[in-house]
Amino acid sequence: MAEGSIDAHGTWDYVRKHSPFVSYDSINTNGSRLLKVLSFQEFKEDLAAGTVPQFVMMSPNMLNDGHNTTLDYATKWARKFLLPLLAEGVFKEKTLIQLTYDETENYSEPNRIASLLLGSAVPDSLKGSTDNTFYTHFSILSTVENNWELPNLGRFDVGANVFKLVADITGYINMDPPNVAAVNNSVSYPGAFNRNHTIKLTAIPPPNLQLVGAGGISVLDSVREQWKKEENLDTPYDGSGSVYDGDNVPIYKPQAHNGA
Repeated sequence: MAEGSIDAHGTWDYVRKHSPFVSYDSINTNGSRLLKVLSFQEFKEDLAAGTVPQFVMMSPNMLNDGHNTTLDYATKWARKFLLPLLAEGVFKEKTLIQLTYDETENYSEPNRIASLLLGSAVPDSLKGSTDNTFYTHFSILSTVENNWELPNLGRFDVGANVFKLVADITGYINMDPPNVAAVNNSVSYPGAFNRNHTIKLTAIPPPNLQLVGAGGISVLDSVREQWKKEENLDTPYDGSGSVYDGDNVPIYKPQAHNGA
């Protein structure tokens, strides 16, 4: 869910890309799924009714996320929004809240960002601690797959490290990518929608339909059905957890099982 405009005279305080799910036909052509893309106001209503879903992605607007304001402005908003959610008894089940960012302010660094894990799911022994495990944004997805034993997407979600507090319970073994020291995540490689490149990477690569993910299950059936005609094509996804940048682009290989 994304947060709507809060100021009639605001400048660029809401952007449609902050509601990414509606970009996918599997959602925007499916009424029941589209109805699950809600607003912050509807989250408040679900919270009051005790009907918050098991997984929620929330994206503040351009003012409250600090993009068009300041870090001080954004942190004050985050504190005001999150503190009530952390009060005892707000959620009946164990709850994990992740506060994260999309990029670092200083591009001279390899896009290393800060994330906070909050809530009742965090053991007392880990509160106030620092976790130096290597994570990417795909770790959010791999953690969800691992926690609920879900299928994978056959892409970089497979091989992405699982949040340690979950891995410690499920027994999942995290491993640092072998090439992490050489990668600068501030420099991205061209993707499918980059018009200035004609190399192989500009085509949407097929998933690796042979992979087993953090949930211990193979690729999601709907993904397999969508890409079954490309099952013999090379893919950059091998489940190794390797990371890439503009100078270290993905290597395409035949689709193969990752031995998970």
